[in-house]
Amino acid sequence: MGLVGGFSTMIGNAAGPVFTLYFLSMHLPKKEFIGTSAWLFLILNTGKLPLQAVFWKNITLNSLMADLIAVPVLIAGFFLGIWIVKLLPEKIYRVFVIITTIATSALLLL
Repeated sequence: MGLVGGFSTMIGNAAGPVFTLYFLSMHLPKKEFIGTSAWLFLILNTGKLPLQAVFWKNITLNSLMADLIAVPVLIAGFFLGIWIVKLLPEKIYRVFVIITTIATSALLLL
């Protein structure tokens, strides 16, 4: 899973479904699932920053300005996500994660 996840995140920033399946197979509780995913993608994406900026030139001043504009929406989504996760029981959360993983995987294949 690590090899497939690493490859897919470098090629297409598409490691979400791979690692979600891995974390689901570990039967992590809801909070640990979210926390582990957050730490994993923080580390992965921070590690990719120099490659994206220096070698592939995907990060520019214009893209950083667009990111700054999106910060209020990001903060709102953060708090909305916390609220929704607290409302969802464990079983419903797992079903939601499975359904969204199937949907995103299908979209990635298309």
